[in-house]
Amino acid sequence: MKLSWLFVAIATTLFVQNVVSNTISTAEERLVAAITAEVDVLAKTGVVTEELKAYLAELAFPTLTRNTDLTSYIEQRSSLTCTLCTSLVNVIMGYRKIGLAEETIISTITTLCVNLNIEGEDVCRGVIELNAPIAFYIVDHKPNLAAASVCGIVLQSSSCPLTDEEFEWTVEVDDGEPVHISSEETKETFRIVQISDPHYDPVYEAYGNAYCDEPTCCRVGQNDTNTSGAVAGYWGDYNDCDSPWYAITDALDQIKSQEQEIEYVYFTGDIIDHGVWETTREGNIKAINKTFKQLYETFGSVPVYPIFGNHEPNPTNVFAPSDVTDDEYEVSTTWLYELSADIWIQYGWLPESTRSTILEGGYYTLSPKTGFRIIALNNNICYVYNWWLLYEPQDPSGQLKWLADTLLQAEIDGEFVHILAHVPPGTGSCQYTWGREYRKIINRFAHIIPAEFNGHSHNDEIRVIYDLEDTTEAIRVAWNGGSISTYSDVNPNYKVYSVNANNYAIEDVDTWIYNLTLANESPDKNPTWFKSYSFKDQYGLEDLSLSSLNDLVLRMAYNSSIISTYYGHYVKQSDPGLESGCSDSCLTNQLCKIVTAVADDSTQCNYFTSLA
Repeated sequence: MKLSWLFVAIATTLFVQNVVSNTISTAEERLVAAITAEVDVLAKTGVVTEELKAYLAELAFPTLTRNTDLTSYIEQRSSLTCTLCTSLVNVIMGYRKIGLAEETIISTITTLCVNLNIEGEDVCRGVIELNAPIAFYIVDHKPNLAAASVCGIVLQSSSCPLTDEEFEWTVEVDDGEPVHISSEETKETFRIVQISDPHYDPVYEAYGNAYCDEPTCCRVGQNDTNTSGAVAGYWGDYNDCDSPWYAITDALDQIKSQEQEIEYVYFTGDIIDHGVWETTREGNIKAINKTFKQLYETFGSVPVYPIFGNHEPNPTNVFAPSDVTDDEYEVSTTWLYELSADIWIQYGWLPESTRSTILEGGYYTLSPKTGFRIIALNNNICYVYNWWLLYEPQDPSGQLKWLADTLLQAEIDGEFVHILAHVPPGTGSCQYTWGREYRKIINRFAHIIPAEFNGHSHNDEIRVIYDLEDTTEAIRVAWNGGSISTYSDVNPNYKVYSVNANNYAIEDVDTWIYNLTLANESPDKNPTWFKSYSFKDQYGLEDLSLSSLNDLVLRMAYNSSIISTYYGHYVKQSDPGLESGCSDSCLTNQLCKIVTAVADDSTQCNYFTSLA
């Protein structure tokens, strides 16, 4: 679940059922005013009036919508959502500006959150209290911030456009002709392992409550609320549960025993669990230290190249600019950057030269061998739930300009590049301007980027990205590492890439998994890992060149059975994923996800679905 800044989330959930008009009528304007007035009474008196109770009862979320992405749910509604969002955010920002007590603001939002059935009391208050200091800081230090911009960022839809010119920016990119790198043909390969999204839960409770009323379950202290009878498995659970420590170490031990010759390990983020309402800086530090120590002890001299997931900071999702150092209310991210730089350099994975950019924004580059460069990004900053986008919208931390300059130098130096980035390209929750500028940069230098590696989604998926000018030409590929975590309805997995030793192209991908149902039937035995499939063999490809991958996408468009096979791997052959199946609309969505490079750009989606 993308539980976020509930100051905004609550506002965006206030919609009227069965509204179909795209314009706000006078009656609807009166409704917005009436709700806003009742919220004002709540803030000033602490009393939920009968009128407000009636509104909230009518507008409350169905329980089934919990643990879902609010944005995707809201996109189905009319522009009334945007108007309500803007009105209520205006009210909330106004409370701060006139000096209303922080606890009064927090209590007001908590009351709305609970009455709208977004979450229970503990979760609502926990998330609000964690995010409130950041919200207050931004309102205090950015007096020109408009409520419409807040809603335009979070909702990111045609019904709630972001029109503030400050959020429209561009990155200067070298416009020279691409300089291609010549490389000798070779059959020599080496192997890279990708590990992603372990989501370690320090309080995982085997045989605890697997179906609770909170964003993540299977945790100590939840069993007394078990009304469904769902019991957490020993090795993990398909429900909204994270990973016990022994399941993570089992995965690492499996990789060590199975893969005797690994050149590198790509670790694509998300160590921290989904307990987003009760994370602490101290808890995150402990989990981060523990996880990287285990990686070091497992792989020894094999370099591990890590990046941040969106769960690493506290609170979740928020990465402050480097010049925000005021830590009185724990709004800075400096602690995370300093901690990670120290660990990654101390273990010998990264050179000292990477420290400056890690401290600036959580990104770095290095060249592990002549002719090859790794660029590790912190693209979590583009996440629409990263509230610091409202404070520093234009190329946060200068990361994209740095990326363009680094790729230009790599081109000059004749280096092939692998890019590591937690959030996959085309993800709808990446702020549009950032995603567009990123695509522009990669489009210019795609000829030296054989592959990108992502995490975040927990699914075994691929993105095939097309040229900005010739929209039928595939120019790059992004592979997703899936997850060690089973959150939600997936089996654990890791990936092994066979990489060409000269041009660093991916020649094949093996995905390893185990069946969680079978593993939990024998808790006293380690899970039985097996190779789920080879990408090249599964789809009958001669190679994994861009032309072959484009041909595969075309075959998927013409033959839904191929997309059905893809979907089975997407859910990593999990029992609930296969049982629920994938409808025709689901298959279409899968195809569109594969070819979409930027949120709200449906060019390739429309093209390929028209072929079906």
